[in-house]
Amino acid sequence: MSLNRGVVVDVVSTGARPISIKSTIPLALVLTADASVTAETKYFDSIKLALADTEIAAATGGNILKYLKFGEDKYGLTIPLIVSVAHIDDDAATEKSNVINAVNAIATAPSIFGIRPDIIGVGDWDSDIDVQNALVATANKLKARAFVGLDATDNADAITKRDALGSRRITPVFTNLMDWNTVLNATDEYTASVVLAYLRASIDGSKNIGYSYSISNRVIPVSGVKVHREFLAGFQDETDPLNDKQITSFINYSGIRTWNYETCDVDPIWQDARRVRIFDLASFAVIDGIFWAVDKDLSALDAALDSLRAFMASLVGQEVMLGFNVYLNKELTTPTAITNGEFYFTIEAQETPSPALIKVTFDRVDAYASVVYQRLA
Repeated sequence: MSLNRGVVVDVVSTGARPISIKSTIPLALVLTADASVTAETKYFDSIKLALADTEIAAATGGNILKYLKFGEDKYGLTIPLIVSVAHIDDDAATEKSNVINAVNAIATAPSIFGIRPDIIGVGDWDSDIDVQNALVATANKLKARAFVGLDATDNADAITKRDALGSRRITPVFTNLMDWNTVLNATDEYTASVVLAYLRASIDGSKNIGYSYSISNRVIPVSGVKVHREFLAGFQDETDPLNDKQITSFINYSGIRTWNYETCDVDPIWQDARRVRIFDLASFAVIDGIFWAVDKDLSALDAALDSLRAFMASLVGQEVMLGFNVYLNKELTTPTAITNGEFYFTIEAQETPSPALIKVTFDRVDAYASVVYQRLA
């Protein structure tokens, strides 16, 4: 074929590419089992398929069946699931090391399975400070998030334990939950780390923008909580000091509900767990959405910029964002940077707020006394 004579046709596109945040977001759980289950990370398309796994179904020790059955019975999630198995041991120190190794192993999931778990839950060991630190490290690597149970006896105990944490990836939870264990046929304790991980995943899949919703004030399908906190709607109560320290608690108000959804980051801006998640997931969507433009020509860069603007406009349309501004940062994109093929875009944006306080004031006035005159006329 000649390129110098005749008709030559080329097909290109300078239009914006679609960028979106998926509502099906991978979940990872660290669970324990006896030696009949291989201690490794395992991938499943759903909790039901995890329970159908030959090794897991035959497990006779550990908490793996307990938590997988809870997730399937209560939420029936069909999402990508990573299960990192830690072997139980008669020696608590050995089992703890196994759990920490299983937490660390989750960081390898993207390279092994090609997916990045965004939510991480740890069964029964999440109140241990060393496990919590491993969880922080893994969550930081993956830009994921996790819930850790403080397993507190009172507010002072909870605040002391919370003060040992300082990460935008971690939401501290006051106490664990109680529910019927169909494996033991008895009421059992369930760590809040896994239960709230299931709740987060369930809300994610409730709508195409479920990922942007808070998990606070949501009914949890359990029979009780391990340690109750006094809650009085409209009055100061035992949950207020916990809220002040970014600790999630549970209230009994037309069902057992989650109360508060924050992180323990030192920066108040990133103590809003919902805000952290919105910007995290938007960042990952942008990476996937404009990756194709790397090492292409200038028209590809134009299309990438158009794609960013279209993406942010869609978030405004979905009421995830209030507004945005996308522009080339000229302070960073210097002539030298351009020569090196480096281009820096900035996206200014503000998420749509989620009301944490709604205050109603009753003002007693005399303005309607005339109604009495009219009725007695």
